[in-house]
Amino acid sequence: MRGNFGWLGAIVLVASTMMFSGASAAALKLGGVHAPNSFEIQALKKFAELTSEKSDGTVTVTVYPAGQLGDERSMIDMINTGAIDMFANVADWNQHLVKDFAVLSMPFVFENLDHLKAFQASDTYAAMKEQMLTQKNVRILADNWYRLPRVLLTRERVASIDDVDGKKLRMPDIESFISTWSAFGAKPTIIPFAEAFLALKTGIVDGMEAPLSSVYAQKFYQVAPHITMTNHGLAPFNIMMNENAYQQLTPGERETLAQAALEAGNFYTSLIEEEFTQQREKMAAEGATFTDIALAPFGERARGVARDFETRGLWHAGLFEEIQGLRQ
Repeated sequence: MRGNFGWLGAIVLVASTMMFSGASAAALKLGGVHAPNSFEIQALKKFAELTSEKSDGTVTVTVYPAGQLGDERSMIDMINTGAIDMFANVADWNQHLVKDFAVLSMPFVFENLDHLKAFQASDTYAAMKEQMLTQKNVRILADNWYRLPRVLLTRERVASIDDVDGKKLRMPDIESFISTWSAFGAKPTIIPFAEAFLALKTGIVDGMEAPLSSVYAQKFYQVAPHITMTNHGLAPFNIMMNENAYQQLTPGERETLAQAALEAGNFYTSLIEEEFTQQREKMAAEGATFTDIALAPFGERARGVARDFETRGLWHAGLFEEIQGLRQ
């Protein structure tokens, strides 16, 4: 009997060691570029919390905000190679892995959130996600993270498209942003998001475009107090994961991670809806102005850029018009 107990004890010891190793292997790193108090990082921390709770601690996620692991392009490369496990940002950036995602960054491509969701439900969008998984080894865990439209922030007031002419605007390293704002008359300057505040404060740039929901947390309104409601961009925020890291998890852990990402997306969307009204009032009290503007001149020039992009192959032929056909 004693020999049997010894044999059984050895099995238990090996199993315990394997379980411990598996838990260590499921300590995941998630990189982000937004400020620690931003809606994005609050929701990513909620995702980490939900993941730990739902997995009983067998999967943990550590969130690195404010570009601690690198800038946007660097982390796109790192998630592709597996140097980091996860990266979370607006889905515009996915175009560096699959070119058709570039259409998400095209200003004025979507009329409203329902229009965007209709595209996300299409076979075309599903194929884009599948291509990123099979060809680039990157999986989208969740893309139901919806934020407010993108707007223009400037040091001086902008009341019409003519006021954009000649202004140096901070831009991400995304072709559709650079070409479209050039068509509006601006002089785009590529600067990482985490460095945008300093660039505005020191006058390196005259303004920038950004999601309205990021303006308060990033304190952009303090150095670029004129907020012009161009409402020019709608794209989902998404969590991406290196597929090798995903496959190292058990089936149950994968399901847990996906559920946590979706629930955190709902939390993110609700958080913005609940808190932005108060943020807008606080910004206005500190001197920020909100200006409505005629959008037709912007949309007309943007359509010309979109046609040029399609001719140049920045996304597949017919994609822009396919999306326009989904307007409700």
